[in-house]
Amino acid sequence: MDWNAIWNSIVDYFKTNGLTIVYAILVFIIGLIVIKIVLRIVKKMMSKSRLERITQSFIISILKVILYVILIFAVLQVLGIPLTGLTAVLATAGAAIALSLKDSLSNVASGMILISNKPFKQGDYVKIGSDEGTVNSITIMTTEIITTDNKKIIFPNSTILTQSITNFSSQGSRRHEILFDVAYETDLELAKKIILDVCHSNGKISLTPAPEVNLKYFGESNLQLFLTCWSKAPYWEIYYYIMDNVYNEFKRNNISIAYNQVEVRMRTDTPVAPYRKKALPKRVEPKPEQDTSEFNLFDIQSFEELQKRTKQRKIKNLQKKRKQLDQELAKLTANLPASRKKHLIENKSYIFKNKIKCNVSKAKIKFYSNKPNKVK
Repeated sequence: MDWNAIWNSIVDYFKTNGLTIVYAILVFIIGLIVIKIVLRIVKKMMSKSRLERITQSFIISILKVILYVILIFAVLQVLGIPLTGLTAVLATAGAAIALSLKDSLSNVASGMILISNKPFKQGDYVKIGSDEGTVNSITIMTTEIITTDNKKIIFPNSTILTQSITNFSSQGSRRHEILFDVAYETDLELAKKIILDVCHSNGKISLTPAPEVNLKYFGESNLQLFLTCWSKAPYWEIYYYIMDNVYNEFKRNNISIAYNQVEVRMRTDTPVAPYRKKALPKRVEPKPEQDTSEFNLFDIQSFEELQKRTKQRKIKNLQKKRKQLDQELAKLTANLPASRKKHLIENKSYIFKNKIKCNVSKAKIKFYSNKPNKVK
């Protein structure tokens, strides 16, 4: 490498462009002065506005970057350096930086959304996802909260927008809901009065709307009273004040607080288990189901089956009637002489046939008497 040649080229450049370099230095100095004046004016204007500090600092930082970029381009323009190639290089570098810092840029964009939408501000008590605490700071990249046990939790702004946010301080006052368990023998009116007196004794608890105590639940071994009251003070300060003083006042007024307990008693009597003295009923067989099959007049097979079932039913009825006649004859002939018994036994079949004929003739007479007359 020829250092003499390099040095001679630099000297020649300064000899030919010395006035241009002086103009560029002047532009740079004047630009720095102008940037400081502009930023100071903007800060004063924003201090008089209602914008939050985090919003003000974010706007000022963005404005500062923009002004310095303009100043650099102005100096390069005075020096005569072509900006087209530089612009292309900066665009390519910006794309590469954006790809490598996409998570950080996502946090920045989320921070801008949080600052503009204002779901919470510094000092609010919030719940983000499953964590809750007081908002300590909000930056472009992260949000910091302090929990009740003095733990610091830092959330990336991009994760906050994907979770549910509960702001307990946005409405100014917060409702306290507290349960108290008392025994069943407790004087409820006295217990309610004690709880309300404790609430009225603290000036940080609002009287409009007034505190309320109601009976909520009948437990297995206790009654449950439900207190609702409003306060602008920190939630846990009021909660612990109420719990501590209600317990003390319950003890002073001999009100017992219910808790699970087991009571054991000795029995001197002989327990008798009741039972039915009646024996089990006799088994009764269910009646056979009646034949409900439909009869088709134009179906020969169904007609034959109907005739068969009718014949079987008649045979069963005749056998039943024959059995009844045998029983009747046995009763009649029980006290008769032997000659008379023999006569009756010989004529038994004749009597049975005559009785069947008589029953058939009666059924025919009944059928024709109920049959409607034909209309001529």
